[in-house]
Amino acid sequence: MTPKLRVGDLVLGKVIEIQVNGALLGFPGGEVGFLHSSEIVEDGLSLGEKGLAVGQELLVKVIGSDRLERPTLSLRRVTDQDREAIAYHREAIEFRSALIAHSPAAPLAEEREERIEWRLEAWLKATEAALGRLKRRREGRTSQRLALD
Repeated sequence: MTPKLRVGDLVLGKVIEIQVNGALLGFPGGEVGFLHSSEIVEDGLSLGEKGLAVGQELLVKVIGSDRLERPTLSLRRVTDQDREAIAYHREAIEFRSALIAHSPAAPLAEEREERIEWRLEAWLKATEAALGRLKRRREGRTSQRLALD
């Protein structure tokens, strides 16, 4: 089994060859996996009746490795939740790509000024609060001195 594909991984592969007992699928890294006919959706149908064709893309799950160290694959063990997760993942990647493509290279000058103004406003409020605390302490000390005199 190749180090990139592990048992339990969901992978999108392309049918590169249909054999009597299954099909060979190719993956982006040049890897090849074997999908046995028993791991295709329904029992009792030949590969041709199941609709597999060379060049077709399939979402499969890695279930082990064969004697040639190729990943063994399953189409029937891919659940609806797996398909939803892959669809969600694809949407997230597309959305992220769209955001990156449409985001400005640098913030606008007005946005920078607004941010600086917000920071200055927060700093001024914090400074005024600290100054108020210092004045109250000084007044407290002054009143204590007058009470002692």
